[in-house]
Amino acid sequence: MTLRHFRIFQAVCQHTSMTAAARELHISQPSISQAIRELETHYGTALFDRIGRQLHLTAAGESLLGYATHILALDHQANEAMRGFAAASPIAIGATLSIGESVFVPLLAAFRAAQPGCSIFSRIGNTHELEQRLLADDLDIALIEGDVTSPQLITQPFLRDELIFLAPPDWQFNDMKGHRVQNDVVPCEAIANAPFFLREEGSGTRALFEAVMHAAGIPFATAGVYNNSASILQAVAAGLGLAALSQRIAAPYLTNGQLRTFTVPGVQFQRTFRIVYHQNKYLTPTLQAFLTFCHNWQQKV
Repeated sequence: MTLRHFRIFQAVCQHTSMTAAARELHISQPSISQAIRELETHYGTALFDRIGRQLHLTAAGESLLGYATHILALDHQANEAMRGFAAASPIAIGATLSIGESVFVPLLAAFRAAQPGCSIFSRIGNTHELEQRLLADDLDIALIEGDVTSPQLITQPFLRDELIFLAPPDWQFNDMKGHRVQNDVVPCEAIANAPFFLREEGSGTRALFEAVMHAAGIPFATAGVYNNSASILQAVAAGLGLAALSQRIAAPYLTNGQLRTFTVPGVQFQRTFRIVYHQNKYLTPTLQAFLTFCHNWQQKV
């Protein structure tokens, strides 16, 4: 027996009419009749006396109505409890470093303001680490800058982003003839074998930088490997080398004159930040609200 059977039985008892119960439940009268027959067959006793067009509960029917009412009340209480639990459950949100150092905190703060009762656990890591945590169900949702490889993960576009070349204000670039480059359009040969600071292995930023530089045929030296963008920005500002980082992260350093940016013809580092979650993840109302908030929030950034 199912809850559907008990709901139909309860409605028939309330109306003493299968026709009226069918109207209330928006199902056909034959379906009502079949459900009552299945109940009577299952319990091996008549639940109604059918006298003319009137239905009268038998003693067995009266007894079953008490149980059915109790079962349906418990089902309602369980649904209410589960809805409350889902709404109150903390959510675990991850972000890769480039996102974490730029838009992640403002996003979480805005979401918390919109959902004041929501409890949020947040974690920052690189693309590879967050992918593994999503697969292990250690995170509910992650905002990721790189490419994930597992077919078990669903990805949705979040924000457009671009890496930009960064240099100290007084860094000198020379062309093939040894002449100093006088503007911010730098030929490929001027940065060939130049020292670049990189993010760590597993970083989407590093993967994009290496792929684009390799495709352009530009060799480079590794000046250092850091697991955060702030240290790279400081190293470049100190004149220790060059870098390519998200324009969102570099903006304050460009504004205050600690760094300058330059372009290389034919070389661009465009990418899309993504929202990622497991295909089998149950999206609670809070998680669904967060996904919707992200999609709406991106239009304001």
